[in-house]
Amino acid sequence: MKAGMFALSVASTPLLASPCLTAPGAQVGAAAFSATVQTFINLGVNPNQTCIENSLWADPSGFSLGQYVQGADGMGGTPDPTQLTFNGANLGSFAANANARDFYWVQDTGNQTSFGSAGVGGRPSQGIIWDLGGQANQAAIFVFVDHGPVPNEVLENTVWLSNNPNAPDSGWTQAFLDHVYADGWSSNLNHIADGFVVVYRLPNNATFRYVSVTWGGPGAIQQDGDNEIDAVGGLTASGGGIPEPSSWLLAGLAGLGLAARKRFQRG
Repeated sequence: MKAGMFALSVASTPLLASPCLTAPGAQVGAAAFSATVQTFINLGVNPNQTCIENSLWADPSGFSLGQYVQGADGMGGTPDPTQLTFNGANLGSFAANANARDFYWVQDTGNQTSFGSAGVGGRPSQGIIWDLGGQANQAAIFVFVDHGPVPNEVLENTVWLSNNPNAPDSGWTQAFLDHVYADGWSSNLNHIADGFVVVYRLPNNATFRYVSVTWGGPGAIQQDGDNEIDAVGGLTASGGGIPEPSSWLLAGLAGLGLAARKRFQRG
């Protein structure tokens, strides 16, 4: 299944800042990309199911980035995000490259065994895995773009979700492309290497804690053996930031305390 070939309700995403683009001739993203809605349609993305909008990603309240766990095969970046180039620079470790939006990325390249009927692409158990820090329904993927064509180089991933970072392939569930923010995440409009921000979602408000991003596979419109991911983050089903596990624990303890006080008062 190609990206976007899944019925989703784009109205459920509260980060919507601009109308979803559906006219085939509408330009998408920076002029340097030469991408239109028709470009997406030709690649199998249905703009009536995946919201494509020309707007800048904005962090919702409480949003935080995930933390790298394992699985990267390469890393790199550029000190000049105004160009679609790669000069070999990196921050010295996979975690440093994977845990911030800074035009330094990690890459899935060694994961070359196709996953079942998924077509050409890596296995979720061997993808780049992040801990989102709590239960999420959506994953925001911040993609680095070092060359064209776009959106091929942005949507060259499949996103998989699980509650176990060490799960076998069968323990990962594929998420589906829900939203494209075509102005990326950097407020400097001359920065085009941030590409697009893409949001993937699980159906039926299912939740997860870990995300695996693989090159190619059933959710990708391009399978060329690699990808470049700057960072990822998790969202709730309503599009907000994920409460930290400690917050859930405190809320639960507070609830237990309230129940205990009521029982004491009744006694």
